[in-house]
Amino acid sequence: MSSYIIDVTGENFNDAVLSNSHKGPVMVNYWAENAGPCLRLWPVLEKLANDYNGQFLLVNVDTSKEKQLAHDYGINSVPTVKLYINGEVVDQIHGYDSPDSFKTMLDKYLARDSDKDLAAAVAEYQKGNKELAFEQLNKLVFIDPENSRIQLVFAKLLMKEEAYEQAYKLLEKTPLKNESEEAVVLMTNALFLSTAQKAPELEELLKQIKDKPDDLAVLFQISSHKMMQSDFSAAMAILLQIIKLDYSWRDGIASLCMRGLFIMLGKENPVVIEYRQKLIDQQS
Repeated sequence: MSSYIIDVTGENFNDAVLSNSHKGPVMVNYWAENAGPCLRLWPVLEKLANDYNGQFLLVNVDTSKEKQLAHDYGINSVPTVKLYINGEVVDQIHGYDSPDSFKTMLDKYLARDSDKDLAAAVAEYQKGNKELAFEQLNKLVFIDPENSRIQLVFAKLLMKEEAYEQAYKLLEKTPLKNESEEAVVLMTNALFLSTAQKAPELEELLKQIKDKPDDLAVLFQISSHKMMQSDFSAAMAILLQIIKLDYSWRDGIASLCMRGLFIMLGKENPVVIEYRQKLIDQQS
């Protein structure tokens, strides 16, 4: 077995996975020997580890033997493959999938040549050369569109400059809204902030909605104001109303923002628990 592939137990999981993930990506294959899909997946992952020759560490956890470890990390089915970076799960795939799916997941987080240019652009921004930095970032987006770090960093800097709408449009054009929780949160904040900036005062909007209770644009403006006031329950209630009236309105931004709020507040937040259930009930 390659030195970049190891088997771990509950005793050495923290060192082998969490500690090592601060040095580079660690891909954990949660498997069981009596599951056919796991046996089919193994040669795919082994080949990937050998092809990448040390760019990531492949760790195998036999869940039939490490039941407590599987329970602690929420493994309900096998195979499940999770990618750890800096002690956190950044991506995962459940079940057997195509070899390209695992390669795509991994490539998003490995260092690329364009990362050096990205660092140089950020350095220019930090020195106050914002125009030059944004010019370099615009070029990088086209030079290496597969490097998601470029879009994320660019969007964060645009948010700092209060260019909220531009930040949203940058991320909207990428697959990140389906792949990255960080991108979803950025897009949610950008949407709420840009909408609240342009919207009439809340009192005026409340008058308008009395006359047109199904006006989705006004409803979203009210939700944005509520978000700015940190009234998350009210913001979610209105988003839920928009989803019920027209899920696809503006390419489903109400659903996107609901998801963003869930991520921001955390799954244990009582408001998140309440509205996650309401969303499920509404869709059933």
